[in-house]
Amino acid sequence: EDIKEILKTTYCHPILVRLGWHDSGTYDKNIEEWPQRGGADGSLRFDPELSHGANAGLTNALKLIQPIKDKYPGITYADLFQLASATAIEEAGGPKLPMKYGRVDIAAPEQCPPEGRLPDAGPRIPAEHLREVFYRMGLDDKEIVALSGAHTLGRSRPDRSGWGKPETKYTKDGPGEPGGQSWTAEWLKFDNSYFKDIKEQRDQELLVLPTDAALFD
Repeated sequence: EDIKEILKTTYCHPILVRLGWHDSGTYDKNIEEWPQRGGADGSLRFDPELSHGANAGLTNALKLIQPIKDKYPGITYADLFQLASATAIEEAGGPKLPMKYGRVDIAAPEQCPPEGRLPDAGPRIPAEHLREVFYRMGLDDKEIVALSGAHTLGRSRPDRSGWGKPETKYTKDGPGEPGGQSWTAEWLKFDNSYFKDIKEQRDQELLVLPTDAALFD
């Protein structure tokens, strides 16, 4: 309920989804040891990981979440990040995601994963790059496509991701902080508009989009 109140006043649904995704997206199924294998372990709260290029702007999400963590110290950052993401999806019109708790936080900055485990915004060979990144996490091609549908939420900002326009007709007046370039007209609504739009534009042979679900903000 506290997260829902934040969403009502700040319209931060996309960046909370991004927060949960980036904390979990460092997972490497080929590494058995924890926390070296990465994943949803609360590591994103530490500066060494927060300063990774792919995490630009996520300090804003942490500022929103920290008061809830202070209010409920019994929940780990790892669980809270995923709860915030799931709640944001539900409040944006998406499904109610069943939550399981018990994720353990890493204890120190030196346990953060190395930079480079998240996708690049504009790789030279997108399909090859995505498979390299997401196969490492244990996803298959169908799951990669499904994950990319998260672009239905949010906007890309050139000052954070290096991609997109400063504003468009869909974002210049907000809601929330104005600006950025969205992938869909209703960028606070969780639906399959991203897939519909990308198919329509692909059919018109006019489409060039980044491949990283990490960019939305």
